[in-house]
Amino acid sequence: MNILFYQKLPSINSTLLTWTLCEELRLRGHHVDYGKSAPENYKGVKYDWVHGAGQDTWEALNFARVIGARCHIHLEGVAYWRIGYENAIDWGYDRNHTLDEIEYFTNQYKSWMNAAFEADSCTVNGIKQIETIERMFERKLPNCYLMCCGVDARYALALPEYPKQNYMITVSRLEPAKKVFMIAESIGILKKRGFDVPPWVIIGYGTNAHVAKLISICRENSIIFSLSSCFGAAKWSWIKKSKLMLAGWMGIPPAEGIVCEIPVLSFAHVDILEMFEDTIWFADNPESYASRIGFLLSPENREETQLKNIYAMDRLLDTDRHGREELYATTQKRAAAQYEKIFMEGMKK
Repeated sequence: MNILFYQKLPSINSTLLTWTLCEELRLRGHHVDYGKSAPENYKGVKYDWVHGAGQDTWEALNFARVIGARCHIHLEGVAYWRIGYENAIDWGYDRNHTLDEIEYFTNQYKSWMNAAFEADSCTVNGIKQIETIERMFERKLPNCYLMCCGVDARYALALPEYPKQNYMITVSRLEPAKKVFMIAESIGILKKRGFDVPPWVIIGYGTNAHVAKLISICRENSIIFSLSSCFGAAKWSWIKKSKLMLAGWMGIPPAEGIVCEIPVLSFAHVDILEMFEDTIWFADNPESYASRIGFLLSPENREETQLKNIYAMDRLLDTDRHGREELYATTQKRAAAQYEKIFMEGMKK
């Protein structure tokens, strides 16, 4: 198949994810391009599918129609727009939103998400997210498939066995919904209890205001931390050498922690519970999160955490006897196989 992943303005985080997915599809024998250009520039390639996501959904759909290709829309970012129906504070925001703000978010969401109803097929990250979309638009999504974000396990599993070093790690953008500030609050609670907390390494980036807020919380609680925006092999090495991964609302990093064989702690949000089930550790609020950090770092609990690491790796990478994926969380290799299946079946219709 010839596939175009259409994206008008690729950002660093989405570019890296899409690049590894494209590579996996190429390894499966498909011609895959990534980016945006005018239809006349594609005369040499007859695309079977155009993949669109985010704010580029309508452009991707229209582009596919112009060049006579099928269109698939991936409905990413649904979680951020659910705050119109749920408590925004539970998502990590500082406050709930006004009715005007909720209306703004809802309208912005609808303006690009409804392209999925006109496309040939679509994918969504989770059952709860499908329910949210269908409730918002008051109709069923056509040809809809579950598709979780994938970890680049092919690369991660090639890493050598590093000795663990004395630090905790978080991989995330510093957006309020990611709950990084709540993680900082939890670490502060643990320090006030007199626990010897290791340094905290954050691989990510954020606005000046978000960075300033993080620095303020960490200084107030005497938290030793560092912030880096490294990618690729450097990022994987930091994860692999760490003692513990601290996650908030993050879909991919917990799987990165699993394949790097380190314990992962997350806030117990419904989407993350759906993706990872009992393979990672959960906490409900900053107080319980702090207690769980202490538990996972205590030497007397090392055997229990190591056994869970083995269990998590088996469930993430293996399939059961029926050939079904064990976890909803997945790898880029499996995501590529799932896209291939969706596209091949779509071409038969």
